Amino acid sequence: MKKLTPYLFFFFLFWGCEEVGKAIPNDTAKVRHSLNKKIISKISPGNKIEILDSVLKALPKNSKDTLLLWSILRKSNLLHSVGKKDSILYYDKLLYTKALEIKNTKYLAISSYNIGYDFMEVQRFDSAYHYYNTSKNYCLELGDSLKVGRRLLSMAQIQKDYNDLYGAKETVTNALEFLKNPVGTENLSRANDLLGTLNRKLLNFEDAFVYHEKAIEISTNDLNKTGYKNNLALVYRDTEDYSKAISIYKEILEDSVLDKNSSRYARVLHNLTYSKWKNKGIDAEKDFLYAMEQRKKTNDFRGLIASYTDLGEFYSKSDPKRAKLYLDSLVIVSREVDMPRAEVDALKLRMVIEPKNITVKDRLIFLKDSLYQQELKVKTQFAKMKYDDEQEKSRLLVLEAETAQQEVQLAQQEIQKILFLSFSTILLMGGVSLYFLLKQRHKREKLQEIYNTEKRISEELHDGLSNDVFGLVAHLQQQKNTDPLVLDKLDHIYQTTRKISHDNAAVQIGEGFIDEVNSLIANYQGQNTRILTKGLSDIDWILLNENKTIALHRALKELMVNLIKHARATLASIQFQSQKNRLIVIYTDNGIGPSPTFLKGTGLTNTGNRIKAVGGSFIFEPKENGGAKATITIPIQ
Repeated sequence: MKKLTPYLFFFFLFWGCEEVGKAIPNDTAKVRHSLNKKIISKISPGNKIEILDSVLKALPKNSKDTLLLWSILRKSNLLHSVGKKDSILYYDKLLYTKALEIKNTKYLAISSYNIGYDFMEVQRFDSAYHYYNTSKNYCLELGDSLKVGRRLLSMAQIQKDYNDLYGAKETVTNALEFLKNPVGTENLSRANDLLGTLNRKLLNFEDAFVYHEKAIEISTNDLNKTGYKNNLALVYRDTEDYSKAISIYKEILEDSVLDKNSSRYARVLHNLTYSKWKNKGIDAEKDFLYAMEQRKKTNDFRGLIASYTDLGEFYSKSDPKRAKLYLDSLVIVSREVDMPRAEVDALKLRMVIEPKNITVKDRLIFLKDSLYQQELKVKTQFAKMKYDDEQEKSRLLVLEAETAQQEVQLAQQEIQKILFLSFSTILLMGGVSLYFLLKQRHKREKLQEIYNTEKRISEELHDGLSNDVFGLVAHLQQQKNTDPLVLDKLDHIYQTTRKISHDNAAVQIGEGFIDEVNSLIANYQGQNTRILTKGLSDIDWILLNENKTIALHRALKELMVNLIKHARATLASIQFQSQKNRLIVIYTDNGIGPSPTFLKGTGLTNTGNRIKAVGGSFIFEPKENGGAKATITIPIQ
């Protein structure tokens, strides 16, 4: 009760003596409840802010009471509602500082997210990414999967805007793991839509169609669906299927859920007009200009960039002077919202209009180089933040291990016994280490001999036997009365030798192993089967020696063969992780999966033996919800 005394007086100021006399709050929860009732009442936002200011003044600055955190958060929310952006960041940072002092994870998660949002508002995307990532980690501590997924989507959106498309895909894929419960359905739609956009920008139109259509299918929000349909139509537009794009745009504009005065309506109208113009060359001036004016009214600067770009293209031949005016406006807006890529687009169109303008050409070259350097810098920043995040987690794990070790050491009572045991242990470990070192050395030499033999056989099959068989087939084809059955069997032998040669061919190691894996996956990925990878480029493959690299490649290849021959899966995922000097590869698919009592075939058995031979482990088992799962663990050094 004494802790509440300093700020109870304000109740008399705002509620009146008689009302407070009926029920004076006797704990923080009741005070907060009374405050909340007042704040959600119909009094003006200014009066609500005054109430919270009185609370903040009355509370001690070093208070560890959550009422202080609650009041700061409400003050920030009220400032946001009345548009006082200059003060919002101050209170969000104050909330973060106070929450950090008393180690309140809940408010740390909220405040760091709000700070990230504040930085997004002022176009400081690198800082926004940092605080979204910080909030994600606090949400992980709280076990709030939905918020973790939402933070990851915000991070992926920033990566997309900075053209870190592959990094954004990996972040969205990570987010999908946290958005599986029913509450996260709309966020799941958003994630699929974002994956569709990323694949469209990477010119992977087939996957772009799949993800956008999935987003539309699972979304329960009619307004959001209009946005997803617009993005689907963009894929049709980029693939020059203008008729299909036009059909979708018309359907969206006829939807009563879309406000005709909104930036969404202007965007769809603009895209429809552009598609009509590209399809049949109609006079699109009126609708282009109407959409542009709507975007000006709603302060949709990104939308204006699209309008100015397409108007510049529209007038480039019929009215070059007017086209240049719109392109100049495009440059101005792109600089205001810090989108140099839009200025590059403007300069490209200027080069079409004025191909001999040296000033424009030099500016375009300079800006392209500058943009490349900036995007590379930002991608590096994102990668460093991820790396630092993982390093911090590793540091905490090491700290926990060290603490546990100290507790064990303190539990020892006799120094003499400790020394004796330590000395004995060292001798024993030295002997055991020497034994295993010699054993491992022998095993490595034997493996190297096996792989050298495989490569030699592969080369001899390719350069010798297969070429000889091919020559014989060619010779027999020139002869009359050659039995076709003989030719078919010889061709079968030729194909078999080539397959054996390919299966035992040399494998790139080090950094080249990334291309080796991507090439392997590309060989097995088809129209009905999609294979996603995660973390492949994060592994330092230089640290993995040749024997282990080849063993992993053979294992992945066997899993791909199993996927195509037996699993009948439409989706597979391969995750690469580095943990405590171990490489962990987790493979999953949504196929029929093996039965609980299945026996491994020759291929999987050989795979397990290969991985075991390099000191690792290989586990292949059915998943609980269908499909198969394989876990490969290999020591890195």
